[in-house]
Amino acid sequence: MNSPDHSPGSTIAITGSGPRGAALAGALAEPHRPVTAWHPDRHDDGVLASASFVLLCAEDPAEAHRALRRLATSPLPASCPLVNLTSGTGEQAREASAVAAERGNPYLHGALMAHPEHVGRPDTVLVYSGSGEAFRQHEERLRRLGGATYLGPDAATASLYDVALLNLAWATLLGFLQTAALLGTAGVRARTVSPLLTHWLATTVSEVITDYAGQVDDGVYPGDEEWLDLDAPLMDHLVAATEAGGLDPALPLLIRTLTRRGTDAGHGRDSFASLIEVIKD
Repeated sequence: MNSPDHSPGSTIAITGSGPRGAALAGALAEPHRPVTAWHPDRHDDGVLASASFVLLCAEDPAEAHRALRRLATSPLPASCPLVNLTSGTGEQAREASAVAAERGNPYLHGALMAHPEHVGRPDTVLVYSGSGEAFRQHEERLRRLGGATYLGPDAATASLYDVALLNLAWATLLGFLQTAALLGTAGVRARTVSPLLTHWLATTVSEVITDYAGQVDDGVYPGDEEWLDLDAPLMDHLVAATEAGGLDPALPLLIRTLTRRGTDAGHGRDSFASLIEVIKD
């Protein structure tokens, strides 16, 4: 980060000293507009008085809350947008939006769905919600951080997307680890199978997700090509192979349990997507 330039509207101020903050600062840097670290505990009002853009990416919501409270009494120009990429709850996002609104600053809450090394890539997923005007006005700058998707005016929406997409990531990665462990019982190295798995995810599995999305929205789960009763014996095989390999069977057992609940609820001839009804029950 550069040394402060306190001329009006000259500074991009960022709070966040961790790897994500450093990566974001590097992506935002401009030749004639420095990116300056702002620490709320140091009361460096000069940085904020000259800020044209403030980005918060704190290590935890409590740190972000302290920064927002400090901003509330700072000389930050009212036209300066606040963009908060700190992970937290929807309630915390709305509280942060209210703090910004009290002093008249546009507010965007965002979520970075990637590791620090992915910042700045066009295909990196970042989502934002809150001030649509701020998003449109600063979209070019936001796109320097990665792909930028606006989700609507409710500041809490980005936080909900954050945890929902993390759910998919964790479930998928846990499935990979279970797969790697199972194949490892036969001496198959994870590096050997990963090209096949990533190709399968990018082709077949991605198409299935797209198909299931329509089924979920319509509430109709046609079992024309695959159905729960057809999948059930394969799940028995998976549980048996996992236990035979001496592995933790919690994940396969969960899949089988949810499927059995689906068939008990009358979805035996419906597609795997019908398990959303079990999840919502």
